[in-house]
Amino acid sequence: MVYNSLTFQKEEFKTIKPNEVLMYVCGPTVYDSPHLGHAKSAVAFDLVHRYLKFKGYNVKLVKNYTDIDDKIIKRANERNIDFNTLCEQYIKEYEDIMNALNVEKDYMNPRATETIDFMIEVIQGLIKNEHAYERNGSVYYSVKTFPKYDSIFQNVKAGELHDDNEDIEDQDIAYGDDKEDRRDFALWKKHKEGEPYWESPWGKGRPGWHIECSSMSVNILGETLDIHGGGQDLKFPHHRNEIAQSEGYTGKKFANYFMHNGFVNIDDEKMSKSLGNFFLVSEVIKNYDPMVIRLFLFSSHYRSSINYSLDNMNQAQKNYNRLLSTIRNIHELNIQDISSKNIKELILEIEKAEKSIIKAMDDDFNTPIALAEFLRLFRVINREVLENKLPINKDFKDKFFNFVDNMNKIFGLFPNLKSQLALGDEVSLDEKGSTIQNLLKIIYDVRAELRTRKIYDLSDNIRDKLKELGINVEDK
Repeated sequence: MVYNSLTFQKEEFKTIKPNEVLMYVCGPTVYDSPHLGHAKSAVAFDLVHRYLKFKGYNVKLVKNYTDIDDKIIKRANERNIDFNTLCEQYIKEYEDIMNALNVEKDYMNPRATETIDFMIEVIQGLIKNEHAYERNGSVYYSVKTFPKYDSIFQNVKAGELHDDNEDIEDQDIAYGDDKEDRRDFALWKKHKEGEPYWESPWGKGRPGWHIECSSMSVNILGETLDIHGGGQDLKFPHHRNEIAQSEGYTGKKFANYFMHNGFVNIDDEKMSKSLGNFFLVSEVIKNYDPMVIRLFLFSSHYRSSINYSLDNMNQAQKNYNRLLSTIRNIHELNIQDISSKNIKELILEIEKAEKSIIKAMDDDFNTPIALAEFLRLFRVINREVLENKLPINKDFKDKFFNFVDNMNKIFGLFPNLKSQLALGDEVSLDEKGSTIQNLLKIIYDVRAELRTRKIYDLSDNIRDKLKELGINVEDK
């Protein structure tokens, strides 16, 4: 079951093609460093991506970069640098953060500036279909030509909404001079001095924000998506405008399911750059293992908001330590040639827990319930095996690590498990769970110093030994 923002209810998940999922997620506008709100969205849809693959689907995922936008132009001008230079800086930073958070990389990430020609083609199609018009070098979508526009994401029928003047875009263009209707939004913006531009049938200009995502999704995935995802703050006007544009162009339904993730709050107020109450992921990672951040974000349902606090982060830290230490302790135990009633019951307990977790995940990716069951199982195993010294056999150990492997496929919480287990029990996690990371940092620093001194043979030997532990190091 998947909650569909289009219908305001959970629905049975049915794909357009058997065993294939076409999925588009709105990516970042790359003008600044990613904060925890960006991390929540990325991790939420990484979970969806992982779980669908776990269930046997071939997932074609597209997650874009908005690399031309009013905010980007403004920030580049403030710094007196080219907008491409600005975008490259923040794309690199975003990708580093995604890598740290163990967000899988097997998806396409087009940039808006790579799709300008197709955007122009889509805009021409909208003009031809009488959904758009040109005025003084700019092109606007005519909202009145799309009757269901006002009712999109509203739990009412078209015509039942009150006019509340919300979400009027492009306020810099005077209503009445260019727009036919104040609700109309820009598909193509005429060139202004000091801004980047592309040639078009309407003269020099650049695309509007909304047409970028419509064009990239249709260009790569086709006319109709299985899933379109993004933050709740994108419902209005971005996703509503995407639907109007895409369906106005293709004549087909744009997406069968819309999924929206909740916010990260600070003191119960949405974290945002505009409010100045945000925490950069790069800063939080200095104090917490990235997997603790990931676990913290999973402690709330993807559709719900989550409150960021030291208490909540420290609880996530304790839970992660408990999971990892249990895995390591079971790994270190020797197996015995036994078959007791207690060990059989414990194997059944693992099977029961996995079924419960899958049931929770099948119910709109319910991570709070799934993780509660995960932690419950590990408490039972800790009590019976590690505290009460219940001997284990090969069947139990195989079942346990098969369970861990499946949970890792779904939640992605143990990206370096092989190396973590190889360090053994003599290395325990400190209060911040960062001992392993600190040890690796020391090793990396030693290698860097060796390379500075041109002692390459020893540096390469350390690199090769790390690789044997499943830790890949790339020298630049």
